[in-house]
Amino acid sequence: MTDTYTSSQAGPDHVPTGVPGLDAVLKGGLLPRAVYIVQGGPGQGKTILANQICYSWAARGERSLYVTLLAETHHRLLRHLQNMAFMDNQYAGTSVVYESAFDILRMDGLEGILRYLTRNGKRQQASLIVIDGLFALEENAESERAFREFINDLSIYADVVGCTILLLTNSKRDSGSPEFTMVDGWLHLGSDEDQFRTFRYLQVCKFRGSDFISGRHMTSITGAGFRVFPRLEAVTGELTSAPMRDQRLSTGASGLDHIIQGGIPFSSTTLLVGPTGVGKTTLGLSFICQSSEAEPGLIFGFYEDAHRLRRRATALGLNLGAMIDSGVVEVIHHAPTELLQDQLAEEILNAVRSRGVRRLFVDGVDAFKQAAINTQQLGRFFSTLTAILRCEGVTTVFTAELAEIVGGENGLRFAAVSAIAENIVLLRYAELESRLYRTLAILKMRESGFDPYVFEFNLGAEGFMVGERMERTEGVVAGHPHRQPSSGREDV
Repeated sequence: MTDTYTSSQAGPDHVPTGVPGLDAVLKGGLLPRAVYIVQGGPGQGKTILANQICYSWAARGERSLYVTLLAETHHRLLRHLQNMAFMDNQYAGTSVVYESAFDILRMDGLEGILRYLTRNGKRQQASLIVIDGLFALEENAESERAFREFINDLSIYADVVGCTILLLTNSKRDSGSPEFTMVDGWLHLGSDEDQFRTFRYLQVCKFRGSDFISGRHMTSITGAGFRVFPRLEAVTGELTSAPMRDQRLSTGASGLDHIIQGGIPFSSTTLLVGPTGVGKTTLGLSFICQSSEAEPGLIFGFYEDAHRLRRRATALGLNLGAMIDSGVVEVIHHAPTELLQDQLAEEILNAVRSRGVRRLFVDGVDAFKQAAINTQQLGRFFSTLTAILRCEGVTTVFTAELAEIVGGENGLRFAAVSAIAENIVLLRYAELESRLYRTLAILKMRESGFDPYVFEFNLGAEGFMVGERMERTEGVVAGHPHRQPSSGREDV
């Protein structure tokens, strides 16, 4: 998968790491002739990250020297790396050379390590040197002053020979420790828990000579290797708006376009709000089935895969199956499990840009809430995502579950959604004289007029059809008439 963020392109003095997302955080990559500490506890991904950089550089013709101290044997290390997609055996032992310097450290101390690096770095013509086990160097130093002098000599060596050095450590010392004050950069890898969920993150604590994106960025380790998901709102930069068009896009629902004076405004964001089963997905499918080769569509959903959507569309008289087969519409489905919100946004934007998508249907805003580590960030996240989609010229329809529509005083309760919705369509049930009706009302239509009434609608073989204006809407319920409405409040 390619990086979404244009800021990941390396500047004139940066060397790309080859780690997806990391170059965006570092505003281009690492700087040559610099020394960096990669800190993190056991299992946080330091070794995988460093090796991924080595093999990425090898693919560009660069050579790396990977030096181990008190670490696992090279045989075990390479065996574990075999499962990683970035691991290319043609570079192991040639462009990426593994050597152990533990005996040298034990016999000759820090001075012996410096002589070893000078000799072997030159022999290997290494552009990148990784020292795995900085804590072992610290433990073998005669004094803290000697350790500071070693770090200083290491920085001088990197500058003189023109190589980049990564120091891997699980040390928990603070930022005032000499190794952190004297190096050029410091990357911290960590993990934390959100109730029963564990998540990984990367934080740039220091990056001398270049700008970087501060704060925590979620990460993952999979068979593809190490991946960083920069916070969407932090990497967007200057947005260039797509040329605006005085155009309306048909919803595909009979009668609805007339109510909203011709259709959904071009490159706007519409939120379909309502209880489970009322017809939100059906209306979204009606919208996406108006796609064409000139205006490709994308369905990004969490609850129904392509097979189930095809079957539902067929029952509604929609030609979704043919559109999927022809490539006019793409379906991306994720089970609402332990995903990351920035990961989801990146996948959406990559899919939009790769196919020039103009109609986007995101079925399930609530899944983004489940993916969020910090729900307070959701407002900024959605504001940024929808702003990017508008600038890409994408007209977007979201769906959101509404837990409670209060019947007693005919009030309405749901969380603030103005951050993501220029247009809001409310779908709900109404029980009148022992009959259950589906109703539709437009709550908001920015920069457009609309009919401010409640309308009945029906779902059937002819699709989503809006009928007559309702004269009465007493007995509004959130869900099934035989089930009590929820008393909770759903945050979107």
